[in-house]
Amino acid sequence: MKLVKIKFLILLLFQPIAHCGEPFLINESLVLDALKNFYHVLDINNYDKEKLQNIVTDDFLVFEASSKMNIDDFHSFLTHKDPNAEPLVETTWKLSDFRIYISDNSAHASYMNRGIFQHGTSLRVTVHWMESALLTNENGKLKIKFLNSNLISKNVEEFPPQPSG
Repeated sequence: MKLVKIKFLILLLFQPIAHCGEPFLINESLVLDALKNFYHVLDINNYDKEKLQNIVTDDFLVFEASSKMNIDDFHSFLTHKDPNAEPLVETTWKLSDFRIYISDNSAHASYMNRGIFQHGTSLRVTVHWMESALLTNENGKLKIKFLNSNLISKNVEEFPPQPSG
């Protein structure tokens, strides 16, 4: 009987180890996927604050447009309607020139970002940024904790009104 108790205690002690599964290992592919997904969520056709909250940490910060923003401030920034321009109808981002550094539980990525923002038929804004992001492992999911966006250039193209026909 004593041997059965010892075996039972050993099983109890090692049970958490047996159920923890493989450790979460960050790799370059996961970092790229997380960043691409971030911009996919920001797309005008996909954006939803809840989706954004699922891919960033609770203490997420972004330095953008000369401002320091938490998730709520960033949401307001993203959903702001410019009274002097037609509503956004298309947003695209092209990320390039990645430099990724990985440690045990986090990763840092720097990259170039070219965004195009189409406002109706009258205005297109092309912006070029140099960006960096800190991503962390949160319960086995890679999330963005911090994003720094530095403006390199901005080009605004205005188009004449389209004749109604």
